Amino acid sequence: MRKARTIRTDNYILSLSDYIERIEFLDISGTKSNFLFRGQSVKGNLLPSIARNNPKLDTTELEKSQLTHLRLVGSRYLEENNSNDVDLLVLAQHFGLKTRLLDWSSNPLVALWFACNTTDDGDAYVYALDSDAFLDKEIYSKDPFSIGKTSVLQPRLNNERIIAQHGWFTLHRYAQKNSRFVALEKNKDIKKFITEFTISSKSKQDILVSLDRYGINSRTLFPDLEGLCKYLNWRDKFA
Repeated sequence: MRKARTIRTDNYILSLSDYIERIEFLDISGTKSNFLFRGQSVKGNLLPSIARNNPKLDTTELEKSQLTHLRLVGSRYLEENNSNDVDLLVLAQHFGLKTRLLDWSSNPLVALWFACNTTDDGDAYVYALDSDAFLDKEIYSKDPFSIGKTSVLQPRLNNERIIAQHGWFTLHRYAQKNSRFVALEKNKDIKKFITEFTISSKSKQDILVSLDRYGINSRTLFPDLEGLCKYLNWRDKFA
């Protein structure tokens, strides 16, 4: 088994090239680990949306009820492969329902874009997760509300955004022992496999321009009319 990592705090990023250089050093063991990446405007708090306001609240019954209601009222929008609870959670997450899924990407540049594409003035953050030890290949045959531990989920490539964003998820559990959802950076089994990168607040816009040169922007990550319109609004600021 690979040696566990600790969260590093010395990864301060000033440019796209700086970021790429440091990402390249993640897997220095040469084992070709499967790293996942998440970009966000806040430090830590790696919790799914259903748990961010109150991690101590057990939302399990609420979430089950929401999926039942979604099947009843939204049946015309659902396909047969959404009958599985895991697939339905992924679909619901995609359309904005608060779930116990947390978004990740296998593409580090996608995560960097999400970190920098914010109106906040402060620093941004990218988290890299060495995910191999936490990937559950049997997750589609399980009840997502009764899993024994927080796991990595590779979604089926059945919608355009997941494909464009190289989307993956962590599926979080409500820990009865702790009476709460535990943030990944505080999870004793997972935190050792997380690396933190801090993106300088002064560099975010320059990084977005650099990413655009390599085809990472709202038009490509959200391959629909909404994504294109957001891209045109952003591009015109630099015209």
